[in-house]
Amino acid sequence: MIFDERTERNIKTLHPIAQKKAREFMQLIVPMMGKSGITAKIISGLRTFAEQDILYAKGRSTPGPRITSAKGGFSNHNYGTAWDVGLFNGKQYLEESPFYKECGAAGKSLGIEWGGDWQSFKDEPHFQVPTGLSLAQMRQRVKEGKDIFA
Repeated sequence: MIFDERTERNIKTLHPIAQKKAREFMQLIVPMMGKSGITAKIISGLRTFAEQDILYAKGRSTPGPRITSAKGGFSNHNYGTAWDVGLFNGKQYLEESPFYKECGAAGKSLGIEWGGDWQSFKDEPHFQVPTGLSLAQMRQRVKEGKDIFA
């Protein structure tokens, strides 16, 4: 199944193992959401440490609401193992919706971790493929030029 241009572009930024999981996930949720008239897209994939730092600054040292609690190097997005889903009713982005819980259940059925399960900072649009490594271990592997799934 081929997805919308934005989703395809973001999937391609992910680690190959995460790409496979993201496609499986989208194959589940696109038809499921479509039955309710909702469009699901992957709106964010891999982020550089610098891009992550810019998002982290929002609501802290730059104007706007806080978007993330993770600085560069401290997000699974920085390693290509995470993506954010956006749900849309027509062209309107649904910042909050009970449909995110349905997406969360679908992701978890595939072994994908869901940000909606987090205790300190619930992030319902966030999904990530477990690596079995801590973020510190992932940073070290990247520094050493090693694959995070090896």
